[in-house]
Amino acid sequence: KSEFFLVLLLQSIGDSGIFFGACILIVLVWSILCAWGSQWLHVLAESNPGGAAERWIEDIENCKNALSIVGTLFVFTLVFRFNACYDRWWESRIFWGDIISKSLELGMMNRSWIANEDLADRMSRFVILFSYASKALLRGKSLNEDGEDGPALVKRGLLTQEELDDMHNNPCWQPHYCLHVIREILVEAHSVPGGKGLTFDENNKVHGQLFRCFDNTLKNLNVLIGNCIRVRASGLPASYDAIVMMSYFFFFAIASVVWGVNVGWMAPIIIFTASFVIMFLIVMGTKLVDPFGHDMVDIPLEAFCKTVESQIYDIDQRSKSGTVRRLAKSSKPQILGHPLAWSSENKSMHRISNSLQAR
Repeated sequence: KSEFFLVLLLQSIGDSGIFFGACILIVLVWSILCAWGSQWLHVLAESNPGGAAERWIEDIENCKNALSIVGTLFVFTLVFRFNACYDRWWESRIFWGDIISKSLELGMMNRSWIANEDLADRMSRFVILFSYASKALLRGKSLNEDGEDGPALVKRGLLTQEELDDMHNNPCWQPHYCLHVIREILVEAHSVPGGKGLTFDENNKVHGQLFRCFDNTLKNLNVLIGNCIRVRASGLPASYDAIVMMSYFFFFAIASVVWGVNVGWMAPIIIFTASFVIMFLIVMGTKLVDPFGHDMVDIPLEAFCKTVESQIYDIDQRSKSGTVRRLAKSSKPQILGHPLAWSSENKSMHRISNSLQAR
């Protein structure tokens, strides 16, 4: 987590340097003027005790409590905005983690329950394409555009040029195009005469439930990509930024006056340090608003897509080798005695579990 915030810090400075420096410079110059003005007031107060300058100093010193209240409100708005930005970034990571797990679940169901080899291969391809299409959509692009993976997917045999052109020319969100094709593949599998497109024939009770299992996973993928689109499209309300920046300048404008009277020329140093840290929090939060870009702190969509591709490929390979099915049918661990014999420890744990359930 510390490494993440360090990278976020460096990225924020690099991309928002002018805005970052200008905001700090404004309050720093104002604090210097206030420190100079406070020194002038102190000179006037010493030369004319009980005069207007001394009353001004007393009034300003009495503003400490009011400044504390303003500072508390400012910190609240700052932390509230940063938490909202961070929650969007974290929520997006959760969504993509679920996309990966649901894609692999769909890949395993495909290889376990689709008996037709051609249909199973086609479904595996479009499960992989779903992740790449989602990445492109969340960056506002098409798979066929520059910087995206469409041509590379064609070269790797995961997509035909005809499919890529049709996806590009079709006025729709490409992840949903992939889900639509997967549903059509399921229809084809169920349409094979005699139920031979699926592992279980029509007479098996499970046969009618397979479509429901596939459909539920596809619905989950549809909801997840919809949630990601919502995060990208919604953004933060403009009022968040306006309130935070107004609070920033308002707080440091008052603080410069109060601290200038109390600590003199130390005020610009305190103002510079505090504004430096606070501006970091502001620009860091801004970087987290859109988590699907190319910044170092954004979600590593390329790595996630490669993970889905490699894992689906592994699922396909071990399914085609027949090892998993062979082990499921005949594998047996070498245990001394009866293969289902329990140790005394396992028997005692079983008795304890039964007694707890009885209570």
